[in-house]
Amino acid sequence: MATREEKPATPFVTPGVSLACVAVTAAGLLKAATSGDLSRFQLALVIALSGAYVLLLTAGLRFIEQRGTRAHLFAVLGIAVALGSAVVAVSRGEAFLLLMPLITCGVLFLSPAGLAAVVAACTAATVGTWAIRATSAGELVRDLATWIASLAFVFVVSRIVLSQHRARAEVESLAGELKDANDQLRAQARDIEELATTKERNRIARDIHDGLGHYLTVVHVQLEAAQALLARDPNAAREALRKAQELTREGLTEVRRSVALVRGSRPQQQLVAAIGKLADECSADGIETAVKLSGNPRPLAEPVEITLYRAAQEALTNVRRHARASHLSIELAFAPSDGIRLRVQDDGVGADGVSQGFGLIGLRERAESVGGTMAVRSARGRGFTLELELPG
Repeated sequence: MATREEKPATPFVTPGVSLACVAVTAAGLLKAATSGDLSRFQLALVIALSGAYVLLLTAGLRFIEQRGTRAHLFAVLGIAVALGSAVVAVSRGEAFLLLMPLITCGVLFLSPAGLAAVVAACTAATVGTWAIRATSAGELVRDLATWIASLAFVFVVSRIVLSQHRARAEVESLAGELKDANDQLRAQARDIEELATTKERNRIARDIHDGLGHYLTVVHVQLEAAQALLARDPNAAREALRKAQELTREGLTEVRRSVALVRGSRPQQQLVAAIGKLADECSADGIETAVKLSGNPRPLAEPVEITLYRAAQEALTNVRRHARASHLSIELAFAPSDGIRLRVQDDGVGADGVSQGFGLIGLRERAESVGGTMAVRSARGRGFTLELELPG
């Protein structure tokens, strides 16, 4: 049991400490038994009292460390002081060594005030007994010096034991904290792994939607045109089928590019040319498309290039699907210092409210992932505008 507010992490009363207590008590009894000053009754009484004393300081304190309270501790130590003092008195001071384990217990378990009280009680019992039996002042001085030296030695050794115990308890506490920290790190690592997996799934889903979805949409438009023209204009139908075939081949190339991204390969893509090609596809479908380039084009980071291309691709796909537009403008503006803006605007039917479908949500996530912003504007009869501003 700890004398401060908490029980120690490891017990003070170990088998080694108990054995030392028994040994010191036995040494005190041996000195008393060989002094020749005790009768058989006195010797038997000393042995009986010493047995109870040792039992209190070993098994008793061990039990209190595990289940006891401070009140129990004070009671046990008080009884031990009384028993020890009685043994010293009956042995006429010869068994004074028996009190040394009690001093050690005071150092280990008690506050400085409590330790001082134990030392004072043991000193009074021992020195008082010596004073009664002393035949001269010199003898009393020698006994007193022996007592002081014994006290000093036991006090120093006990303080060393206490310091080691505290250091061991601190190491155990730090080990527990380290284990808790490692558990938290492992839990955070699992969370990060799950988050990374989710982000990667979302990225792949965006790639599928923005890339393959775009090509499938355009192929579908060409196939519908071919079906509609097959009877009245076979040549135009064949041209639509040719475009569908070409777009299918480009879609396969796009799938390979996405797979290369997943594997970590860097695609070779010219942004301006790629957006120009998207514009040509819209023009081929009957939508007058103009591309405006301002500023000086410069190399951009791969994520920025991909985001701009996907935004143009998604915007043009939406125009084909929903806008019923006749004119479309694509503006790519490079700022002189830093930043790039993409604006896609059509003159289609528009809408009072813009539905945030998967495509637009994916574009917004892409823009935010590279530190940019996305805005959409639309009104019924006034077309649709998509604008991205990205660093680069």
